[in-house]
Amino acid sequence: MEVDSIIEQSNKFSENIVQNILNETQDVEIRSSESPESELLSRLCPYISTNMSEITDNLILTSASNVNPQVLETCGISCIISCAPELPDPPLNNNVIYYKVDVVDSGCSRIFSYFDKAANLIQQVSNLGGKSLIYCVAGVSRSASICIAHLMKYHRLSLLDAYNYIKLRRSRIKPNCGFFKQLIEYEKQLFGCNTVQMVFNEVVQMEIPDVYDKDYRPITSFVKKIKNRRY
Repeated sequence: MEVDSIIEQSNKFSENIVQNILNETQDVEIRSSESPESELLSRLCPYISTNMSEITDNLILTSASNVNPQVLETCGISCIISCAPELPDPPLNNNVIYYKVDVVDSGCSRIFSYFDKAANLIQQVSNLGGKSLIYCVAGVSRSASICIAHLMKYHRLSLLDAYNYIKLRRSRIKPNCGFFKQLIEYEKQLFGCNTVQMVFNEVVQMEIPDVYDKDYRPITSFVKKIKNRRY
């Protein structure tokens, strides 16, 4: 394929397409390798899938497919945070707190206003000895962003450390680029500095978090080699 053709196709990438590229490996990951999930599963019933990720003793990150009465009861969930307004509300009993983060998974969505509210709720539930379960459709972008914000505010982790920590617990997380920009903004507000930067990527012709840049390095290197050979 000619270089001009590659660049022309790259220029057509949108925010959602970038997110799809970043997420395209999530369904083929070997879940059994995620040891924190396995530790959680060892204490749960067989009907709970390996898609459960224990972020802290009081916070579980998962996908919408795991939100059912059996999971809530078995995990001792006292608070549910839904980051998937496009889905119906989950079945709840009267003792479970329910909070909705009303944003769609788009780089144009404004999730920043929910960082403090959701983080405060998670902490309040934890202080009372309760446990929160947070989810979006896949447990990859919206809900992961809220978890990162919580770790920054209440565990005093930098954005880089919070992202890397949750990545270890749930390797498939990939907040979209717009959400990452807002997490960078939130880190600046909390700590007065930033540990993650947005960088321009030649392949997708847009800014992405520097922690994602390595995902594109082989493609970027390939395009540069072809351009150098041509010119």
